[in-house]
Amino acid sequence: MIKPKHPLRNYHIQQEFFLKYLEEEHREYHTLHISYGNAVYLYYQLQLNISVHDYEEWLTEITDENTRNAMQSAGFSKCRETSSFVRFIHRKRKIAEDDYIREKMGNEEYTRYKMLCQNDQVAL
Repeated sequence: MIKPKHPLRNYHIQQEFFLKYLEEEHREYHTLHISYGNAVYLYYQLQLNISVHDYEEWLTEITDENTRNAMQSAGFSKCRETSSFVRFIHRKRKIAEDDYIREKMGNEEYTRYKMLCQNDQVAL
């Protein structure tokens, strides 16, 4: 069972269809992999009430002057979805990616997925 389900219905249906016709020996890994991917997607879609103040604070932490100038030129609205800004906000709000994913997948499934990946037992 995919946990968490993808929030976009069309993607969830495609994921379920893929798993339904997959050979049994590959199903566990791919179910866990899809679940992990969905949890990561949800993590980066969190609505965190990002403000201009957060943006300005983030800019002060950028050590490379060229990058900082480029981000300033791009402006708040264009930078609010960049991965480095999103990571900054999550760090600031103390929302760790691994903890969030573990919570969404469940501890047992998360641990099993990590073990499969780490032990290189994945047969794609």
